[in-house]
Amino acid sequence: MAHSKPSISIIIPVYNEEKRIVRCLTRIPEYCTSKQWNYEVIVAEDGSTDNTVKIVQEFSSANSKIKILSYKERLGKGGAIKNAMLKSTKDYVCFLDADLSADISELDRLIKYIDEYDIVIGSRLLRGDLEPIKRKLHRSFFSYFYSKAFRILFRLPIHDSQCGMKLFRKEVVSKLFNEIHTTGFAFDSEIIVKAYWLYLKIKEVPIIWNYDDATKINVLKQIKIMGLDLLLIWYESHLMWLQNLPTYPQKRGSRKARLFFLFLSLFLKTKTNP
Repeated sequence: MAHSKPSISIIIPVYNEEKRIVRCLTRIPEYCTSKQWNYEVIVAEDGSTDNTVKIVQEFSSANSKIKILSYKERLGKGGAIKNAMLKSTKDYVCFLDADLSADISELDRLIKYIDEYDIVIGSRLLRGDLEPIKRKLHRSFFSYFYSKAFRILFRLPIHDSQCGMKLFRKEVVSKLFNEIHTTGFAFDSEIIVKAYWLYLKIKEVPIIWNYDDATKINVLKQIKIMGLDLLLIWYESHLMWLQNLPTYPQKRGSRKARLFFLFLSLFLKTKTNP
């Protein structure tokens, strides 16, 4: 059982979030204070061009527990989170989205498992006793097929690798995130793959999730980008397997299928790095 008053770093990746960051930076400290947590909030600001930085700085001036890591050039969501994770100082480290699709209170569902596992991740696809999540058809379609592709490619028992709420024990953060190279949205998938590669224990927990209809994500554009990133993660993980055959933790798939994806991903990687 995790401590009732955990020491926790909360990472919030942001890019042009001036319309939502006020609610986020009001809600999170209020909740953490009500729970008497020893907390810090690290805003991983990824080159915003609106008033996001100014707003966060105002909150930081009023509350020393709120910090900002700001970058003039964009690192991508994954790159911004990685840097913030490595600079965190508390016993537990989590990241969650600025739109609070998963409210900070959902972290309680994850915390109760963190002393038994290295990583606890929220899940929108596992429901347990929770009601099904309402979302638009195209989102459901994309989520379903991405999850299927992830499970087929990597043979891992994870239903929702992309959920934006994940909790880590601090002692595994450096070892894990120094192995993460994906900077886009698929970096969540790489976290799961590399965590299994490092034999870290992962628990997937159903959480309440409310989709924000005002999301700025272009789903069709992300399908292409995340699909490519997923194949590159697969390619790199199989290079690790080829170099260290006895310790590859997953079951073998069809040799023909694996060779096909290996050459396809190598071709795609060559195309993106002329």
